[in-house]
Amino acid sequence: MYLAVLLPSLLALFALYKNKMTLPGLLAAWLMGIVITFCGGLYPFFALATTFILTIISDHLKKKDKDEKRTIYQMFSNVLTCTLCSVLYYIKQNDMFLVMFYSVIGGSLADTLASSIGSLAKGKNIDPLTFRKMKKGESGAISSLGLSASVVGGIIIGGIHYLGGGWAYEYLIIIIMSAFGSYIDSVMGAYLQGKFKCSKCRKIVEEQNHCNHKTKLIKGFAFMDNNTVNLLSNIVVFITSYIVMILR
Repeated sequence: MYLAVLLPSLLALFALYKNKMTLPGLLAAWLMGIVITFCGGLYPFFALATTFILTIISDHLKKKDKDEKRTIYQMFSNVLTCTLCSVLYYIKQNDMFLVMFYSVIGGSLADTLASSIGSLAKGKNIDPLTFRKMKKGESGAISSLGLSASVVGGIIIGGIHYLGGGWAYEYLIIIIMSAFGSYIDSVMGAYLQGKFKCSKCRKIVEEQNHCNHKTKLIKGFAFMDNNTVNLLSNIVVFITSYIVMILR
């Protein structure tokens, strides 16, 4: 039990030191980390810690004017679903829910790596459904480099499960589900996430206010921001991986 508190606490202190989260976000991540470690064990914690550390590293690949802190909404959208998987595993003592945990968190890491590493792609970015050319950095755009990075994310998380005693076929399921989660995130980002036009600078943005002016919705749904897309894609992976594990 003490490790379930100690390890997430050390990770939270690291996040505090790196100044990567808001205080409410840090508290939420710490509590969910405790639940994951207590219910799932050490290897699920290692998967959580690996995802967080690689997310920090990947942030340096993105060209941003300022280093953004993760909020409580981002923590819930990315970690809540896999936390539920760990609780179900603890209650049911069924390895199926453990595979679902790694699939969901693998999808989060795959999407993070696809976004950050994919931003370095020299080739064209395309629509995930129609394959038409899209602007670099536009929500939902995919690239061959980004797709490859998403597979690597699944390999990393699946490898942690395999080292923890998982079967080879479960490793394969986690890799596929992780890449699938990243792809679904891209589809939702391209077609459902709200896109707005700023009346002042005329840019297409994802915020409802820009340049101190209210923007106009031109595509998608106003309530669908990046956090909502991440949460929904995690839920899709949760449901899909559950079906796969039932039918295996």
